[in-house]
Amino acid sequence: MKMKKKKNEAILLSYKLLIDTKGKIHTERSISDIDQIEEKFTVSTFNTLKTVLRVGKTELDKVHNKIEDELDSRVQ
Repeated sequence: MKMKKKKNEAILLSYKLLIDTKGKIHTERSISDIDQIEEKFTVSTFNTLKTVLRVGKTELDKVHNKIEDELDSRVQ
């Protein structure tokens, strides 16, 4: 399932769980560097986005590590 992105939207934070044709499972976390577009936001909005992205990264890293540990424990 793929989400369609509108022209006036940007994906700032994403996490994917993928499986390849050989059955290998991969995870992928992506976080945009919004420092390059800081001038497009109010100070308040920019600071809010920075906070949300920082918290999101921390939480997604926890999910990634948990999934990785689970997959590693199943490798024989």
